[in-house]
Amino acid sequence: MYLTVQTLLNDPEIVKAVIDRVQALRLDTIFWKKHLDFEETKSRVFKTYLGTVTGVTAGSVIDRNSNKPLRERKSLGSGYGEVAYLGDRYQMDNDRLDMLQELVTKFNNARTTDQQRALNDIINYITDDMRQVLLAPHKRMDIVDGDLRSDGKASVKVDDNPQGIEMLDMELPVHRLTPGTEDKEHFVKYIMDQIVELRTKFSMFVSMEMSRKTFINSIVGSKDFGEFYKQSFAQKEVQLSSGLMSSEMATTIFQGLGLPPIVINEDLVELPDGTMKQVFKDNRISLFTTAKQGKMRWHTPYEITDPVPGKTYSRSDGGMYISNVRTDEGRFMEYGCEWIPEYTNPNKIVIVDLDTMLG
Repeated sequence: MYLTVQTLLNDPEIVKAVIDRVQALRLDTIFWKKHLDFEETKSRVFKTYLGTVTGVTAGSVIDRNSNKPLRERKSLGSGYGEVAYLGDRYQMDNDRLDMLQELVTKFNNARTTDQQRALNDIINYITDDMRQVLLAPHKRMDIVDGDLRSDGKASVKVDDNPQGIEMLDMELPVHRLTPGTEDKEHFVKYIMDQIVELRTKFSMFVSMEMSRKTFINSIVGSKDFGEFYKQSFAQKEVQLSSGLMSSEMATTIFQGLGLPPIVINEDLVELPDGTMKQVFKDNRISLFTTAKQGKMRWHTPYEITDPVPGKTYSRSDGGMYISNVRTDEGRFMEYGCEWIPEYTNPNKIVIVDLDTMLG
């Protein structure tokens, strides 16, 4: 077999081997999969129990030297969902292409018995490029899912648009609680009273999710938590005063009080500028009645049904496609998919907003 960079990046078997290598390495956790499962929708617009879904055309982040795609904005009424367009294009710079060409030349010059090893070197080299392409939409959905879980609403704005047009805007009909400043010192009792009252309407809660900061400031920092703690672990009072309280210890206390287990969400996603974004908002506590909350609905992208001449497509989970294209601007790896989270029973999610209480 004789390879060129063009045939290499457009060979479905080689591309699949790279995709398999990325998935086998498990270098990145896809957070939304802890709460949602993929499910196909045959229509881009589908019946759902989402409260309000508007403008769900997600922006495509492309190389700054490429043409920006034409975007549209739609608004749908309550009771319907629409999958979001997701797509990125990554330019492979000349340095990486030069190195790739060296590996390809090494493969072509290798003896037949050594070609498999040379091909493995190529696959290992382009794995990181594929990792960026393969995981980008999952990381976007991690952020969207985190916003929905912690605040009941999510939006994505196009930063490169001077009007700041919202490309995705969702709001779930969750049940909201807003404790006042008078509840701060006795916040644990406030939560206890609310959960007892809400059980008759929402059934049992299986988890109480929050960020690490919220756990420290609003749970451990609550005056009455210290009182409950002393009753449960009098001999270990030093751990509370020295800040060594763990979520497991707090859960032990809470379950003794009839409260659900505490889940500390510390998931982070890296943004294009290199900074890290916490996906679960501070000053929010979310109560869930089930371990999983719904589906990640996906639809086959139109480009798969009407492919661009000259492009070779590989497929991944959720109907996602990955392709490689050579233009006069350079060589690009890109993906496209159509996804949107669908929460099955959002009206059974309770979100406690602590902004007012904390001032």
